Amino acid sequence: MIRSLSDIKRLAGEKGPKKIAVLAPEDEEFMLAVKKSWEMGYIEPVLIGNEGKIAQAAQKVSFDLAPFEKIAGGELQGISDLGIKMLFDGTAPIAGKGQISTSYIYRSIIREEARAASGMTVSVMTFWEIPGSDHLIAFTDSGVNINPDLNAKREIIKNAVFVYHLLGYPRPKIAVLSGQREVGGKLSSYEDYEALRAAAAAGEFGSCEIVAATSFTEIFLGGRQNPMDYSRLKEAELPHIFLVPCLDMGNIICKLDLFLDVNRSSLVATSRGPVCIPARSDFSDVIVQQIAMCVVLADRMGKEVQ
Repeated sequence: MIRSLSDIKRLAGEKGPKKIAVLAPEDEEFMLAVKKSWEMGYIEPVLIGNEGKIAQAAQKVSFDLAPFEKIAGGELQGISDLGIKMLFDGTAPIAGKGQISTSYIYRSIIREEARAASGMTVSVMTFWEIPGSDHLIAFTDSGVNINPDLNAKREIIKNAVFVYHLLGYPRPKIAVLSGQREVGGKLSSYEDYEALRAAAAAGEFGSCEIVAATSFTEIFLGGRQNPMDYSRLKEAELPHIFLVPCLDMGNIICKLDLFLDVNRSSLVATSRGPVCIPARSDFSDVIVQQIAMCVVLADRMGKEVQ
């Protein structure tokens, strides 16, 4: 079982290098991450984008690109389409975003999933490593589905459970987040929680459990207990997966790592392999750990397919 990002880095060193289609690596910080990941033995980059800008970024971080394949690309959607196609046709088991908006990446993935007739709903998982915790936690969807309906939430859960099984968690616990109100009827997100919990109990999502809690108060304090009773604040009791009701909430929660003592790592797990999607604010060390997670998942997804 992979319990920490340190586990991820160790395994990435053992399982790499993996070929990665790098989309528009025209940013100094991202190019530095590619350099570090290559030096650590995680990846063998294929660099797709504007050749001049790529060369300039590499020069700034003293990275010799001579040994690596380079593919010239013009407009951003074309760069994204080419790299994601390499992922889906098996040329590269990983793709990674550089100086390019994630909207292009999501569009390319959705098109390739449709061509592959996978039926997969694209979603983003953002992992947190919390000091003292005995497992990673993930928030989803934090990037694609703006206001997912019940059917979309079913697919998002399936994606997350699949990833956690790959990480070695045989029965991940899931919290379906929702508000509640005492008057005016149930919120639609709470009705979704009830339906999803029944579906999980019936085995629709495979081996997993949706916990009987929809708020942080219930999860951490067991409802209306004395807030000064911290005996329940054991990280081991945290669910593994938090399903958020909308993209706004997921994106806001995930970026709280800027204020909290947690480490963050995000990715898209497609039906063919993982896509690394660092945020614009991420420094090279954070991007390296995201690449490492993609290397490990690509290795395990390859074995799953076999």
